[in-house]
Amino acid sequence: MNLNNRTNPSTAARRPLLAGPLLCCAVALGLVPTQDARATPGAGVTPRAVAIGVLPEPVRAKFKADNHDGFGSGTDVADIVMVEFTIAPGGYFGWHKHGGPVWVVVKQGSLMLYDSEDVTCTGTAYAAGTAFLDSGDHVHNARNEGSEPAVVYGTFMLPDDGALRIDAPNPGVCPF
Repeated sequence: MNLNNRTNPSTAARRPLLAGPLLCCAVALGLVPTQDARATPGAGVTPRAVAIGVLPEPVRAKFKADNHDGFGSGTDVADIVMVEFTIAPGGYFGWHKHGGPVWVVVKQGSLMLYDSEDVTCTGTAYAAGTAFLDSGDHVHNARNEGSEPAVVYGTFMLPDDGALRIDAPNPGVCPF
């Protein structure tokens, strides 16, 4: 798949291409550091970019607030990025957040999601066939605590030049 292929001329007029989509994905997926040494990179996670699309015009997205802001009054989604992640048993993403909301679908195995604000370090389990919306604006970590590889799909809804991944320091709420 050629992720650099853009066929919509109005997109090119709106702004330059995604500053090298593959570099964008490499940075966002933790392959290139984006923060200082306090960041908590992942391990045992293999990303594969599935598709990158640029909307002709940004679309305003707002989700019902949960215990996070959900980007307050919303965010102008300009880019859609789909990534398949394979997480080895014991693998983890590291503490991070995103530049916009992310829909996550668990295709195989299971994933435990931990929130940086949960001082009890009680994760939420997601099994194959489940999905969730990550508002993106809070620090979290996801881990494969099962005995088989987990496969998850992330559909990132990003503002213009939004980051897929923003590394964060360990909040100290979990023993890992």
